Amino acid sequence: MKLFNKNTNKGAGALAVVIVIIALLIIGGFIYYSATGSNSGTKNVNTAGSTLKVSGEENSIVPANQDAESAKEHTIEILSSGFSPSSLEINAGDSVTWVNKDSSEHWPASAMHPTHTVYPGSDIKKCGTAEQSKIFDACNGLSEGESWSFTFNEKGSWNYHDHLFSGRFGKIIVK
Repeated sequence: MKLFNKNTNKGAGALAVVIVIIALLIIGGFIYYSATGSNSGTKNVNTAGSTLKVSGEENSIVPANQDAESAKEHTIEILSSGFSPSSLEINAGDSVTWVNKDSSEHWPASAMHPTHTVYPGSDIKKCGTAEQSKIFDACNGLSEGESWSFTFNEKGSWNYHDHLFSGRFGKIIVK
C-alpha cells in the first residue's frame, strides 16, 4: 500500500501556489485600498460659508467658492460613520480643522497607515518632536468635541485616514 501518490502531490503543490497567489492579491488589495480610500453617497456640506457637493464617484467633487488670494478655514466633521465631507478641494495655504463629533476617539493623519508618510515631510515618528506642528498628523486621539487643524501648503491629492479606525478614509485636494 502506497502512502503517497505522485499525482496527488502535484495537485497539492499547485493548490498551495494558488492559495499563496490569492492571499497576496488580497493583501495587495487591502494595501491599495488603504492608500487610496473611497467615497460613497452624495452630500451637500456647508464648510466655512461655502457649499460642497461630494459625490460617490472617487475624485468627483465641486470645489467650494474661494478667494484665491486669501487663506480659508475649512471644517471636516468626524462622525461615527467616518469623515464628512470625505473629500475636500482647497487652495494651497488653506487650513482644515477636523472636529470630533463622535463619542469615540479619532486620530486624523496622512495616509498610509500606520506610517503616515504620504503627505511630504509627514511621518508618525515625528509625533512628540519639534517637527510635530509641521506634519499632517494629529499625533493622538481626539476626544468628543476636540479638534485639530493643519495648513496645507503642498499642492496635490492627499489621502488621509483615522489611525484608530484605519478603514476610514478621506482626501484633501490642494490646488
